[in-house]
Amino acid sequence: MASYSQPLYCDESCSQYPYIGRVSVGEEDSVDFIYQFVKKRFVAKNHRNNSIFHTAPDVIGPPKFQSYGELFYLPFFQGGMMSTFDEHISTSPWENRSPESNLDFADRCGEIENNYIDIEFHEAVYPIRVSIYEILNPGRVIQIWAQDSNNQWFQLWNGSPQIVSPTSRLFSPPLSHPCKFKTKMLKLVFKNNPQTFPITYTKLDAVMLIGTSDLILPRNTNESLTNLFKEINCMDSLPFHEDDNLTADLKNVHSDIVYLQEHFPEYCVIFKSDAGTSREVIPDYVQPLGQKYSRCLLSKGHSNNAQSMKLSLGESKKLLRCSILALSDEILLKILKNLDLTTLCRMKYVDERFKNLIQDYELYTCLNVRNVCRTDMHDIFCYFTPRCKYLQQLDLTGSKFDVRDFINFLDNCGRRLTHLRLTGCCSSVDNCALLKISEICKNLKELDLESCGCLDDEGFSYLEKLNSLEHLNLYDTYITSERLYKILQKNQWMRDLCVFASSLRTTNLDLEADAIKLRNSCPNLEVIDLYRTINHTPTSINVLADCKNLRKVYLPQLGCSIADDSLYKLLSSCQRLEAVCLCRIVLTDRNLELLTQCRNLRWLYLYQVKLDKYSPDKYSVIFEQCPKLQELRFIFCKISDCLVNEWKERYPYVSVYTFDHGLT
Repeated sequence: MASYSQPLYCDESCSQYPYIGRVSVGEEDSVDFIYQFVKKRFVAKNHRNNSIFHTAPDVIGPPKFQSYGELFYLPFFQGGMMSTFDEHISTSPWENRSPESNLDFADRCGEIENNYIDIEFHEAVYPIRVSIYEILNPGRVIQIWAQDSNNQWFQLWNGSPQIVSPTSRLFSPPLSHPCKFKTKMLKLVFKNNPQTFPITYTKLDAVMLIGTSDLILPRNTNESLTNLFKEINCMDSLPFHEDDNLTADLKNVHSDIVYLQEHFPEYCVIFKSDAGTSREVIPDYVQPLGQKYSRCLLSKGHSNNAQSMKLSLGESKKLLRCSILALSDEILLKILKNLDLTTLCRMKYVDERFKNLIQDYELYTCLNVRNVCRTDMHDIFCYFTPRCKYLQQLDLTGSKFDVRDFINFLDNCGRRLTHLRLTGCCSSVDNCALLKISEICKNLKELDLESCGCLDDEGFSYLEKLNSLEHLNLYDTYITSERLYKILQKNQWMRDLCVFASSLRTTNLDLEADAIKLRNSCPNLEVIDLYRTINHTPTSINVLADCKNLRKVYLPQLGCSIADDSLYKLLSSCQRLEAVCLCRIVLTDRNLELLTQCRNLRWLYLYQVKLDKYSPDKYSVIFEQCPKLQELRFIFCKISDCLVNEWKERYPYVSVYTFDHGLT
């Protein structure tokens, strides 16, 4: 048995990186197993990949997200990106999406190129595993490369994009190409973003590189390390997990490597080259603010007894005595509600009881049918029509369908609808569809018509028949000022309004003339996006300041016409403000002072804002005096990367993003 020094990260109180577990073989030989997180990241200039844009700021250091295996909920300006471009059908609950997602300018940029990110670690090692902490839209990393001492790149792994559950996960693909040189530089390649709606991307929280100080080889010369780990994973003494790991149990995720460390002489040998190598002394990486990495990667009991994780035969038999068939229908229905649609459909093959249970209307109160082609939608509507009698939430984002099939489905299943999302269904949603919605969906609270460009004034007029709307998204549609206010007058519980127009359309909303109508029609307004509306003046901004419940506000194209006094009234009157986007203003000392008065500010977007290039560090006051700040973005503001990196070190609890035709 090898002498094994337990890695530091087994101790939950430890906050130093990288971790080293030393294996002593005999009296003289030893090898270190080194676990480390990213030290630096490098991104190509002028890249246009959303995964890189959202990953680069936060990939350094250990994971910040604490609930792997669960959904990661996006902050302000990203709420609409939970859905993926891939075809998706499910009965999962409605995922809230506010119009602020439409304001993410970086997500709407043009060409995509240079779809990779280079990451540097503390110490050069022989890689044996790369673990990627994916918190949003997993499955879009398609290649991993390693750089040698001559700056040449060699591929460690490649694969196709994966269609997996949208929950966060720790992805550890088997390294199909052995690496026989030391490296501390890796390249992650992402799948290109699709040039269609909805835009999708993967967000990474961290990357761990596990490697050895010396090259290790299996004793069986015909076997690779990858196959050796597969054999170890199949042993009864270890908790089983797949190679492409998807788990919330981070304590056991690297148990196969720990087992190898404990039994090293049985499985591996240390390859000794003629030329000796010396290892660089690496300073400890201390997690910011003394925080502790609360998710221990390995269980403490590993070094003492690997058999402690084995479920005894007697315990297994005891668990089997509790048959699921003994549960009541009520309990079984609660369990079935948590299944994905594919698994739910397969339950009909269990027996007649389950065949009847899966037809229960309570299982189909939510229906998501995203990015499905027209040829399949007819069958999908037919399949769900007899099951969705209690349907409350319907998401058809990006799907194409015959409007007659949609109208027939609403006739049968739409009377209980409270949420309806038709984002990106441009060619499928016409005036006839809106007429049917207004006649059938009398309880509708949320209606999303984003990018439904086939609607005209007649179609929008039918929405005046609704009177319970609280959320209305008219992004990239054309609606007149007169028609909008007639709709708002009938729906005075409106809390969330978006009439953001694309560059191809210009809405006729005149805030100078109609701001009072807006305030009077929407006294409970909490979120507002009025991009490319016209005539933004101090008067219109003052009227918005009377909306005391505002939490998220986007102030478009203000320019120099808006005096500090008007901005002061808005920021000081709306004490609930959590998210603010300022466009094309001069960020004077006075405006900085005003922003610091927003004590509840969590997200701040600055778009084409003029900054003081001679005293850039004065903007640190935003970090220091906004205690709840979580995210700050500078979009086309020409801000120094050096300053951003300095802020990330001084204020690690705030995610800082920059976008000026790419990150560096």
